[in-house]
Amino acid sequence: MAVFVAVVAAYAFYPRSLPEFPATATQADRLRINGLAMAGQRIVAVGESGHILVSDDRAASWRDAKVNGNAEVARVEQTLTQVAFVDDRIALAVGHDGLILRSEDRGDTWAPVRFEKEYSDPLFSICAGQNGQVFVSGSFGRLLVSRDAGKSFEAVPIDLPDGPHLNAVSCSSQDGRMMAAGEMAQAQRSPDGGQTWTPMKIDYNGSLYGVVRLSDARWVIYGMLGHVFRSEDFGATWGEVATGTEASFFGHVLLADGKLVLLGQGGTVMVSADGGATFRIERSGGREAFVAGVELAPGRLLTGGEKGISEITLGRPVAALAGGQ
Repeated sequence: MAVFVAVVAAYAFYPRSLPEFPATATQADRLRINGLAMAGQRIVAVGESGHILVSDDRAASWRDAKVNGNAEVARVEQTLTQVAFVDDRIALAVGHDGLILRSEDRGDTWAPVRFEKEYSDPLFSICAGQNGQVFVSGSFGRLLVSRDAGKSFEAVPIDLPDGPHLNAVSCSSQDGRMMAAGEMAQAQRSPDGGQTWTPMKIDYNGSLYGVVRLSDARWVIYGMLGHVFRSEDFGATWGEVATGTEASFFGHVLLADGKLVLLGQGGTVMVSADGGATFRIERSGGREAFVAGVELAPGRLLTGGEKGISEITLGRPVAALAGGQ
């Protein structure tokens, strides 16, 4: 018996290699996705707990990007709210705790360039303007600008009564026209690349979540409870557009053919083919909310939201990408 016990004990503690386990991968349909960006065939998705996913095959499969820490933030676990490409290689992502991540290899690896450990205030929106300028908007009227393609940021002076959250900022590399919008229907415009800002009058007092530039003069702003506003004169005047829904809109996709798609609460998808003058309901009903999207191909959208990444074929029901496949 003593010999038997000794043999069993020796076998139990004998060093041996561990069996190979399959590599773990984040499931694209089980992660809340808040932002999507596309450059060529590369798609980048950002969401909860600092996750960044990358696809090079039109969302057929996904892999985790490498997110490095630094002396200020050893491990990135903050929720990420938006992502954008500055050019074909440089991408930026923003999130809670004033976090801004930067990638120089099309989203394969990321590193923090800004972090506010004393505050937990989130950043919500990002856009790339002229001459390497990048603008970021966030909570309590926060507006930041980078003049070196996202390597460093500084605050932009902007007069916002009561310091509302700035949920969206929109800019273009074509000219210096910009807009920002947020809570209490406070919205501002800049004609000179963010150097000066003036408030715009919108007959509404609820929150605005998105700004879309359709041309140098035509802009659309959208927000809570189905409210959509349209301007034909770069924000000098605004008119409300009837949408026929009380679903809040959180994101949009501007299609290659000029159509505007609004994404929102309860799986709502609305499409305008006339520059935002009218909208038709493409899809409505469901518990999930769509908050971001990109165009995969004519008639095909990739959306992000509470239930991860899904694909929508316009004119057909939504289908989740099970297991990221």
